Amino acid sequence: MPELPEVEHVRRTMRPVLKDVRVSGVTIIRPDYVRTPAAELRQLVGRRVRAVRRHGKNIFCIFDDDHTLVIHLGMTGGVFCVGRDQPPRAHTHVIFRLASGRQLHWRDPRRFGGLWFYPTFQAAWRGQVEGKLGVDALCLAPRHLEAWAKSRGRLKAALLAQDVVAGLGNIYVDESLWLSRLHPRQMLCRLSQRQIAGLVRNIHRILRRSIRLGGTTVRDYRNVWRRRGRFAAHLAVYGRAGKPCRRCGAALRSDRTAGRTTVFCPGCQLRH
Repeated sequence: MPELPEVEHVRRTMRPVLKDVRVSGVTIIRPDYVRTPAAELRQLVGRRVRAVRRHGKNIFCIFDDDHTLVIHLGMTGGVFCVGRDQPPRAHTHVIFRLASGRQLHWRDPRRFGGLWFYPTFQAAWRGQVEGKLGVDALCLAPRHLEAWAKSRGRLKAALLAQDVVAGLGNIYVDESLWLSRLHPRQMLCRLSQRQIAGLVRNIHRILRRSIRLGGTTVRDYRNVWRRRGRFAAHLAVYGRAGKPCRRCGAALRSDRTAGRTTVFCPGCQLRH
C-alpha cells in the first residue's frame, strides 16, 4: 500500500498539472466507487484547483469555491495524467478533463481506495482527519510519542496506528526502526527520551529521502506520469529477510508484529 512518501510524491506531481487549471468535464465510469453521491463530482466542472494538500495518506484537492475532493490511493489506486484523446485503461473509474487539454484518470484495480466530495475544505478535514488521524509523520515531534511512551504497548504497533502517526506503514516503520536500532516489539514505556528523539529524526530522514527518490515501488505504485519510485534500491530491511544486515552482517529475521510481516536485525535491534 502506498505510504506517505508515495502519496506526497503523487501530490507533488499532481500540483503543477492541476494548480489554477479549470475542470472542463467529469466522466464517472464506476459511480459506486465514489464514496459520496457520484453526481456531486459534476459540481467541479468549471472550477479551478486552488491548492493540493496532503495529510497522512490523504490528498486534498481544494477548488476556488472551497469544494474539496479527497483522494485515498488504497492499495492499488493511482491518478494518471494523459493526453486529451487517450482512452482509459482497464479499471479506470473516474476521468477528469482539464481545460489545459490533459486528462486525469483515476484508476484502482482492487478498489480499496476512494474519492470523497465535500462542499468545503473544513468539512473534508472534519470528515477525514479530525478524531481519526494523528499528527502527519513529517510533522512528528518527540512530544507526540512521549505521550504514548507511558503505554505498555509495542513500538511498531503504535507507529502503524494512523490515529497516533498518520502516513506511516510497514515499509517505513521497519526502515526507521532499523536505522534507530530499535526492536519492533520494544515496549513503549521502556524508551528513553533520547531514543524517542532519535527515532523521530530517523523517521523524518527516511521519509524525506524516499520522497526525493519518488517513493518505493514494490509492485503497483506509479506517480502521475506512471514512473516508478526509486527508493526500493535503498531499503535496508524491508523485503530482505534472510539477507545480511547492512550494518552488522547478521541474517535479517522475519516474523509477524502488529499483524504485519516484519523484518529486523536480531544483531543490532535488541529489545530492552
